[in-house]
Amino acid sequence: MKKRIITIIALILVGVFVLTACGPQQVAPEPAQPPDTAPPTDTATPPPAEAPPAEAPGTVVAPPEDTAQDTITIIAASMPVSLIPWGSNDSASSEVNKQIYSHLFVLDYNTFEVVPERGLAVEWSQPDAMTTNIRIREGVVFHNGDPLTAHDVAFSLRLGGESPHSAAFLGMISDAVAHDDYNLTVFTEIPFAPIIRHLAHTAAGIIPMDHYLAVGTDAFENNPVGSGPFMFDNRVLGDRVELVGNPTYWGHHTVLSRLIYRAVPEASVRLAEVQAGTADVALAIAPIDLAGAEADPNVQVIRRMNLSTNYIGFNAQRPHISNPLVRQAINYALDTHAIVDHVFLGTGAAIDGPIAPIVWGFAPQEPFSYDMNRARELLIEAGYNPTPGEPGGFSTTIWWNIGNPQREQIAEMVQFTLAQLNISVEVVGMEWAQYLAETEEGNHDMFILGWVSVTGDADYGLYPLFHSANFGAGGNRTFWYYPPLDELLERGRTEVDPAVRLQIYADAQRVIRDNAPWIFLNQGETLIAANPNLRNFVINPAGHHAYAPVYFVD
Repeated sequence: MKKRIITIIALILVGVFVLTACGPQQVAPEPAQPPDTAPPTDTATPPPAEAPPAEAPGTVVAPPEDTAQDTITIIAASMPVSLIPWGSNDSASSEVNKQIYSHLFVLDYNTFEVVPERGLAVEWSQPDAMTTNIRIREGVVFHNGDPLTAHDVAFSLRLGGESPHSAAFLGMISDAVAHDDYNLTVFTEIPFAPIIRHLAHTAAGIIPMDHYLAVGTDAFENNPVGSGPFMFDNRVLGDRVELVGNPTYWGHHTVLSRLIYRAVPEASVRLAEVQAGTADVALAIAPIDLAGAEADPNVQVIRRMNLSTNYIGFNAQRPHISNPLVRQAINYALDTHAIVDHVFLGTGAAIDGPIAPIVWGFAPQEPFSYDMNRARELLIEAGYNPTPGEPGGFSTTIWWNIGNPQREQIAEMVQFTLAQLNISVEVVGMEWAQYLAETEEGNHDMFILGWVSVTGDADYGLYPLFHSANFGAGGNRTFWYYPPLDELLERGRTEVDPAVRLQIYADAQRVIRDNAPWIFLNQGETLIAANPNLRNFVINPAGHHAYAPVYFVD
C-alpha cells in the first residue's frame, strides 16, 4: 500500500504544505470577460406530435415488439437515498426516480433545450418574468390508476420547493395554482430566467396528491407511485430496488417488463458482473478498468463527457482552512492535470473553475498552475511555517465515499503529502448515505465530491453550491459565505438579459476561483460497461439515464 501511494505521489508531483489557524478573510473579485456564447432559449411551444419520439432524438430507434430478454439489471456504487422526488438530490436517487416519475419538461441530451414531446407540458407561456402558464397532457394516469391532473402538478411543485434537498433549485417557486384539471400557473418569488429547465429536474417529479395525503410520507417512500415508464415493485434496503414496466405509460413504448437496480460499491466488481453476464449495465466503471473492458468482447463500453465537476472541498468554518490564502496554497500545491492523467487515467479533463465547459455560462479562469514556490509564499504570507518537523502542525481529516476508488486514491495522496509536512491527516471512508448526512451537518474538514449541473445552466452549477442560503442539505458543503458572491448569484438568476447574465456568471466564477473553497479537479466523463447486446442506451450527461427505449438483441 505504501509503495502504491508513493508511486501516486511521484506521478502526480504533489507539493507539500502546512496549515495552522488563521482568521478568515475574503478576496475581492476582478472584472472578468464573459465567453462569446449565447444561451439557448425557452419559448412557448405547439402541441406535441401524436407519437412521442425516443428519449434521445436521432440516436435511438423504436424498439421491436419482442426482445431477446425482458429484464435489465443495472448496478451502481450506491442505493437511492430516497424514492420521493425531492427527498434527496444524490445521483443514485435521481437515476431510479427518473424511471418512476414523469416531469413537466425533459431536456435534450445534446442541446439541453426542452423537447416538448417528452414532457407532461404540451404548451406554456410566460406573460411576465415571474409567471409561467402551463397546459399539461391529457389522458396520463398514475401507476395506481388515478388520473394525473394539474392539481397533482401544483401540489408536487409546492412540496418540492419546500424540501431542503431541492429548495436551491425549486425554492424560488412562491406558488403553483391549478385552474382546472389541465391548466396551472407557476409563480416565482423573483424573476427567474432558467425556471423551465429547473422544472425538468428529477426533483420536480409529479406524484398523486390524493394518494400521498392519504398514505403519508413514510408509506409513500416505501411504495412510491408515479406515472413514469416503470412502476415500483419492491426494495431491499442497501441491496436493490426492483421496478416493473408500466403498461399504461403515456410515452415511449418499452419492451422491458422488469428493471433491477442493485448496489455494488466496488467498481471492479461491477464490471466483472457485466463480463460474467449477471448484470447488463455497470454505472461508473473505474478508469483503471477501462482498457480491459474495451478489449473484452463480452462488454460494450459507452462513454461521454458530462455535466459534472469533481472537486476537493474545504469546510470554511473549520480551523486551519478558513483562510483563503491557505486554500489557494493547497491549490497551487496540487497538479490537477497530473491527477487527471494518473488518477483518472486521462478520462475527463482537468478544469480550472467550478463548472464544466459545456454548461451555459462557463467562463475560463486563470488556473492554479502547479507551483510549489508560490504555495510556500502564500503559506508564509498567511502566517504559517511550511517546514516539516517544526512546531505548528495539526490534525485534520479528508473524507471520501466508499465505492469510488479515484476518491480514495486522491485522499491517500493528500494524506501522504501532508504527513511530510507535520500534518496528520485521517482518511475516512463512509457509506454514501452517511457521507451525505455527515457533510450536510458540517462535521468534516476536507471532502471529495462531485456536482452535476443537471439543467446545463450556470445557476444550477453555482447557486446551490456557493450561496450561503444553501449550507448543508442545499448543496453548499463548504459552508463558505461571501456576501458579494451571494449578490452576484442572486442577480444571475433574476436577470433576463442573456448577455448580462453571462457577465454576472463570469464575475461569480472569478470570485470563487480567487477564494478557493474548492480544489478544482476535473470535468467528469461517464464510463459505462454494458451487455454487448443492449441497444438504444444513450448516456445522459446529467447523470440519470432513460431505460424505457432500450432493448436486447440475440
